[in-house]
Amino acid sequence: MRASAGHDQRLQSQAAPPVGTGLGESDHLMRAMRTVLARQRPASTAEALRVLRRGYPDIPLAMRIAAMCAGGK
Repeated sequence: MRASAGHDQRLQSQAAPPVGTGLGESDHLMRAMRTVLARQRPASTAEALRVLRRGYPDIPLAMRIAAMCAGGK
């Protein structure tokens, strides 16, 4: 049995990153995530992702990874 097209569209919209997030808001969020990582000093990449997932559960994985990579610079 196939799901209706409306159902598929709702799933896609829920999985998509937030639309309308301003660049300044995104930068602020990235700085906040990097600050958390600097304070926590996770021992591994997996631990860093776990820290960010707990602290920012609604933020897309790609953005959490970007914050983690930016924090290493």
